[in-house]
Amino acid sequence: MMRKTSYLIFGLVLVLILSWSQPLSADLKPNFEIGCSLGLRTVINSDLKEAYGNGINYFPNLSVVWKGIILGLGYEGGYKRDGVLGIYEEPAELSVKGPEVFLGYQFNLLNKVSPFIKIGYGFYSYKQVVESEYLSDYPVDGTKSGLIFGGGLKIYPIKQVFISAEVKYGSLKVKPYEDEVDVGGLRLNCGFGIKF
Repeated sequence: MMRKTSYLIFGLVLVLILSWSQPLSADLKPNFEIGCSLGLRTVINSDLKEAYGNGINYFPNLSVVWKGIILGLGYEGGYKRDGVLGIYEEPAELSVKGPEVFLGYQFNLLNKVSPFIKIGYGFYSYKQVVESEYLSDYPVDGTKSGLIFGGGLKIYPIKQVFISAEVKYGSLKVKPYEDEVDVGGLRLNCGFGIKF
């Protein structure tokens, strides 16, 4: 999995370098966007949702936009929640984080409003720590990849700055013990960025 991530990041960096180095006319030149968003992150699994609840996430990202096509990468972090598990209400903590790569399309309407759709792939690490003498020999600490689907809207109040709103969904099924659980969920984010 780490090899796939390295290839994807290398490919994106290569695209960035080549697009900067090639002399193109203004209408063919790609735009580069750096952004960051923050918002709500849900958990699909009902038992985990009851134990930990929903949380927040942040998503810094870099993308290339050329003729509406979006190619980017980002990092999802921030979901780290405390809760209690089992009939003895043992203290526990769950965290999910990791890099994502995505491809999408941005519809430019009136040069100020740009709805977009995207599909991506996330490479996440998840960790659950339970303060229990009975579970100390069974740590939940692993990595898993999964598809991501999203869409949203960018508004450009001035030419080089945008405000964004996005809805993103990803399923992340893991099997730490005997039962499979889904630590994926819905993300509802708002953010801002710059275009150059």
